[in-house]
Amino acid sequence: MSSGGKSSSFFGLKRKDSLALSSGVLTFKTFPNPSLRQAQGRLFSGGELHPSTKLGSTFQLSSLEGGVPRSGEGVNFQSTFSLLFLFLFLLSTSSCTKDEKNPFDDPDNLPPVDSTLIDDIDPASFVGLHQNIFKPTCANSGCHDGTFEPDFRTIESSYNTLVLHPVVKNDPTTSYDYRVQPGNLSQSILWLRLNEDIDGISGIMPLDAFYDPESEWNANKAEHLSNISDWIMNGALDMFGNEPSNNDQQPGIAGIYAEADGNPCDIQQRINVPLGSQQVSVWFAVSDLETPLSEFTYSKVKMSGKIDFVDTLATVYDLELLGSPETHNSFLNEPTEFWHRFTFDANSYAADSTYYIRVLLKDPLQPDTTQIPQDGSQFYIKKYFSWHYVD
Repeated sequence: MSSGGKSSSFFGLKRKDSLALSSGVLTFKTFPNPSLRQAQGRLFSGGELHPSTKLGSTFQLSSLEGGVPRSGEGVNFQSTFSLLFLFLFLLSTSSCTKDEKNPFDDPDNLPPVDSTLIDDIDPASFVGLHQNIFKPTCANSGCHDGTFEPDFRTIESSYNTLVLHPVVKNDPTTSYDYRVQPGNLSQSILWLRLNEDIDGISGIMPLDAFYDPESEWNANKAEHLSNISDWIMNGALDMFGNEPSNNDQQPGIAGIYAEADGNPCDIQQRINVPLGSQQVSVWFAVSDLETPLSEFTYSKVKMSGKIDFVDTLATVYDLELLGSPETHNSFLNEPTEFWHRFTFDANSYAADSTYYIRVLLKDPLQPDTTQIPQDGSQFYIKKYFSWHYVD
């Protein structure tokens, strides 16, 4: 800042730069803002208070002339506000400094390298399989990124949706129980999906490699398959080297079929019962991998006009275990055995409402009764387990 007669302003306060900076004495001539006409401060000279200014002296700012205050006028000048003046002064000079370089303008400023990758892990361990295969090759957007199981986003979700996890999409003869059966390649559908197109339309996994001959999987396919095979045959150990626990799975339902007065009902997201029907029967394809269906200790159906079953008036029906199963299509449109059925009088229900169904099954190997759908199930699942009248 020069020592000429130029005036400048900031924060509504005008400053005249007529005094040498070496003296450190500033004169404030005018204050356009009335609220700034009186203030508190110090005048400094060479880092010390100006000799003519005493602590506790009072004077009007408007009476500052030539840098010498008049005592006995105005408001008290205390040290606190002087620091503000000094800060504003330094702030006004900072605009003369050169702007620092924006680090984001540097093309060589690259993001840090992922330090979670480990170079010396066993490629046939589950950590190695997840790092080298499942995450980079399978956890793609719209595929096994949580959209479809197995969920390969994390090492935990990968293991939990693979090992001893029931099969959803089976082969035409439904010969597989688990996605990965520890110690058994021929009973692990994961191995089948990596080597064969199970139905002629699903493709061989991974699908990206199936359609891209130059993919990393195809370049290293023999090595990847060998590592997966070794992992399964060595017991499908988890990331810590522990053997999988053979926990009993809860019962499940693979399909619904219904008839009204002996005629099949149309099922499009929910059971459509023709108006005027007298008797409705509903079959369920109940499944349990460990417990025979005949050993269930409790098999009931509840029906309510409220989707969340908050009322206490839900009707309870017995769920009958048939002597021999009927075959109908499952949710996946595959022929499936239906072992359970219940029947109700349709005349007992209003024609302008929708009614929701809950199936309750007690597996003796489970601590609690299984309810299907559950309170937290998605709406579209609860909708499948419901019926209403149609004209």
